[in-house]
Amino acid sequence: TELASAISVKLAKPIKIQSLAKNGYALHRTLHELRALVQWPQILIYQGASEEFNELKFNPENAAIIKKNFAIYKDDRVETALIIFPWLSRLIYEPHPRIKLEEAPVFLEEVTEENYIARLETELLLFEQQLIQLVHLSKDRNTLLILSTTPLNLDIAPKKVCEFAVTTDLEKDLMDINEQLNANNPKAAFASSSKLVQRYTGNAQLFFTHGQILNRLGKVEQAKKAMLQATAYDCNPWRATEVYNSIIRKVARNHQVILFDFSKQLENQWNKNTTFFDELYPQNLYYDQGMKQLGLVIKQILKL
Repeated sequence: TELASAISVKLAKPIKIQSLAKNGYALHRTLHELRALVQWPQILIYQGASEEFNELKFNPENAAIIKKNFAIYKDDRVETALIIFPWLSRLIYEPHPRIKLEEAPVFLEEVTEENYIARLETELLLFEQQLIQLVHLSKDRNTLLILSTTPLNLDIAPKKVCEFAVTTDLEKDLMDINEQLNANNPKAAFASSSKLVQRYTGNAQLFFTHGQILNRLGKVEQAKKAMLQATAYDCNPWRATEVYNSIIRKVARNHQVILFDFSKQLENQWNKNTTFFDELYPQNLYYDQGMKQLGLVIKQILKL
């Protein structure tokens, strides 16, 4: 691969790269496998956040209890006390029934809107906490951790608009905007969509359409921002979103971990070149370029 080649330049023995990625494995399963490793790699690169809703990790009805327990955990005094006296956790945290996961992932046939909304906040809390666990585990194993954001194809429309964000008036307004676009009148469409994005929150299709209009008018940076918001508001968790990428950036920043912002690199090429092979996967050219850049960074850090 480009990454191995870039790191191995001038080395007597080429670097070996092994993937731990498995279909359907969200971060909690990856952590479980990493904990079982007898010997950790010298370098660990994490890119994910696209499969966090594949299986049910907790009962949505316990979301409020989990949120409350997380708030307690974030208190530095509590964290210190638990390090010294782990048994205190039985007294500090509110108990709730846990789901016993199977050895292999059991995929949900469908993530309904109700299920998605009920789980979303807790899934995000869990993901952030699991990333922090990954940081701590890597430091304990003396492994260089690199967190990577997941590229998002901005040209793909949201799969589902949340019902709470849909109104009859908004649907009519969107139809009018599309007619203006079809009539090659993006300025009129922009005047309408600009008002709507201020008035309505959470409608993924509205923000996607607004982004398309901005792009037609040459307002590329604003267009990217609107389309990234559209990924965050999508009510179908079929891929990573800007929310997950923001969490990855936050954890990298707060814990002094190297960040490879692959998503941002692809965003910078958007509207200039064909960046994606399909809905999910970037063109090999960008993978190769990204891995080469990452390899050079790793060589500098490790002084190879």
